[in-house]
This record gives sequence, structure tokens and C-alpha cells, in this order.
Amino acid sequence: MGLLYDMHCHLDFAEQSERIAQGSVQAQIAALSCTVIPASYVSDQDRFAGYDNIWVSLGMHPWWVADARVSEADIAHFESLVSEAPFIGEIGLDFARGRKGSKDHQIAVLTRLLRSIHEAGDGRVITFHAVHAATSLMDLLDDLGIFQRNRCLFHWFQGSSEELGRAVDRGAVFSAGRRMLTTEKGSRIAADIPEGQLLLETDEPAHEGSPWSVAAWRGQLESTLSTLAQLRGVGSNHLETALLENAQALLAHPST
Repeated sequence: MGLLYDMHCHLDFAEQSERIAQGSVQAQIAALSCTVIPASYVSDQDRFAGYDNIWVSLGMHPWWVADARVSEADIAHFESLVSEAPFIGEIGLDFARGRKGSKDHQIAVLTRLLRSIHEAGDGRVITFHAVHAATSLMDLLDDLGIFQRNRCLFHWFQGSSEELGRAVDRGAVFSAGRRMLTTEKGSRIAADIPEGQLLLETDEPAHEGSPWSVAAWRGQLESTLSTLAQLRGVGSNHLETALLENAQALLAHPST
């Protein structure tokens, strides 16, 4: 296998993340690294500035919103950075059991973030997290014209078949990773996503300060690609080429 794109990871969570970034070049890995708060976006822009194979996106993770780790100052910081950020993510909604009580607050914060994106102009790539919240999220995206003016990337999509169809019809793209493919529902969704709208992800490392290596990173991407090819009944070489083209087209999309 040649160059592989990880279109949803958290490279800054890794121990020795700069050393891993250095190794990613020789290992033929390119990555869209999502952040969870605006301050991380600022520091990661500097940390990974020397790597043409790493893109950093401006995020406000719904978990951080749900448990009040995000302050008013953080939201204002996000708003101040949007105009200079061609990649946004991850942002979204999570109404799983432990976070359902913060639903109204999450929606209010996300609405504010989306309005700032809308006001900043067209052409961003936006990575979304949606757990038990796909319809609520897509209603906001439709109401604020986000689908029409940007490219929306759903990471580890967990909605219903009807919700998947709605997102596909809006032109969204979807990143699939190992953890998604360990479930029957996730495997079914990954098999149903149109080839031109499918991407790879690892969503790794999972936690701040986690051990991670270039070998583990490359191995997980290769394994995920092989599993996706089997699920979809196509050759690995064919799917590798298709996903490479999808990733490169998406990364070339932002106009800011």
C-alpha cells in the first residue's frame, strides 16, 4: 500500500506527537488532526507547521461542551479564529445517556459556532461528531445553510439508514475506522456509504497523553482499509485508490 490518509485523528493527544509527525512522512501517512478546544488548534498550528502531510482543524468537542470544560472565553476564542481556519472540527452533538442532560446547552453552543462559520464565508471542511443526535445536527446544518456552503464530514456516523441517506443526499462525506467496524451497525453503514463519499479514520489516540507509534498508526489504517474492502466486496487496491482521491479532493476544497 502507498500513501494513506487518516481523515480523523487527534495527533496532539499522542505522547511525543512531534516525533510521530516526523515518522509519518516516511511511513506515507497524511492526516487531518482534529482538536477539542481552540487553544489546542493554536498550539498545534505551530507544532505541526513544518509538515505538509498534516492539516489541523479548529475544534470544540461536544464532550467538552457537555461537561462544562468549555467556557465563554473558549467560545469567543473559537469565533475569533474561524475566519482563518479552512478546517473546522471536531464539533457536534452527543446525546448519549451521560450527556443527554446537557442537550439544550450543546445545541445553543453549536448553533453559535455554526453561525460564526456561516458569517465567515463559504468553503470550509467541517468534521462533525453526532451520537444519538444526527437529525438534530442535520436540522441545524440545513437551517443555517452549512451543507450548501461547505463540505461536511461525519466521523464515525452512527445514525439510522434514513439519517445516512439524508446526509448522503446533502453531499456529506464519512470517515470510517476500526472501532466503527467492530459493530454490526457500523459495518452496515460503512458498506452502504457511496464510494465517492468514503474516507479512512483512526480517531486515535483516544486520550491525551496516550502512547502511540507510527507503526501502530500505519497498521491500523491498512487493517481498516482491508476490512472495508471485504465489507464492500471490492479489491483493496481499487478502494485504496478511491479513498486516496476522495481525501485529496476534500483537502483541496477549502477556499479560505
